[in-house]
Amino acid sequence: MHKTRAAVLVLFLASSLAFGGCLARQKMGKDGKGPEIAMKNREISVSIHADEAELLAGVTAQDKKDGDVTDSIAVEHISNFIDKGRRKISIVAFDSDNNVSHAVREMVYNDYTSPVFSLDGPLRFSVNADDLTEGLSAEDCLDGTITDRIRLSYQDEISSTPGRYGVTYSVANRAGDVTNLPVTVELYDPAEESGKPQIILSDYLIHLELQESFDPNAYLKSVIVDQMRYEKGKDGLLHAVSNQEETLKENQLSMDNPVDTGKTGVYEVTYTVTAEDGKQSCLCLIVCVNE
Repeated sequence: MHKTRAAVLVLFLASSLAFGGCLARQKMGKDGKGPEIAMKNREISVSIHADEAELLAGVTAQDKKDGDVTDSIAVEHISNFIDKGRRKISIVAFDSDNNVSHAVREMVYNDYTSPVFSLDGPLRFSVNADDLTEGLSAEDCLDGTITDRIRLSYQDEISSTPGRYGVTYSVANRAGDVTNLPVTVELYDPAEESGKPQIILSDYLIHLELQESFDPNAYLKSVIVDQMRYEKGKDGLLHAVSNQEETLKENQLSMDNPVDTGKTGVYEVTYTVTAEDGKQSCLCLIVCVNE
């Protein structure tokens, strides 16, 4: 009996020593340190369409045990913008023992533009309207169409009373760049629209570069006033459709043009048409002067 217990004990000790030796050999085979990541440039300039290979251009990794492990390098994460058009790239590299190393480089987009609003009609809504974003859309060079991300905040408290109210539309892309559009919306009572002049523009929101020339008259397409329709002629005047010799009287049309293409910002050109009975209609062209 004692001999049997002794034999079992010896066998247990031998097994433990063998297992411990195996673990020691495995441990001794691991270096415990990740690869060293090197890069030619800590900052790179790339297109918004750059793929991972372009983001990792000039980045290499060396491991003491495995040698060159550049093939293991990958982009782990790309940050939101730290400045407009500038982001941080988190880079990782692995060795055969699953040790991980990290590095960071910055990238600057050489063709980035902020999200852009478009508008397919005037910002005029019935006092009963539920959606004050109708007709407004947004596109982004990174995310494509982001109209569903448009948000609305109020500069003025909007009521059910017809009038003009200040609002701000905003939209953001996935990198955190926000475009704001502070404008005026008009609420009208459909019952009071009969007999009022109508103004039709070729565009309702345009984008200009700094110092670009701007002529507000170029965007006035036609008006309907005193039961007569006038359309823009080649001479820049509004001619009656029924009689081309007749033009809209100068005192019936006015334009308030605050646009300064020397300064970035959002401007509103207001067109006002007055009927002979004194009824007036106003319409705005939104002008975004971009950097």
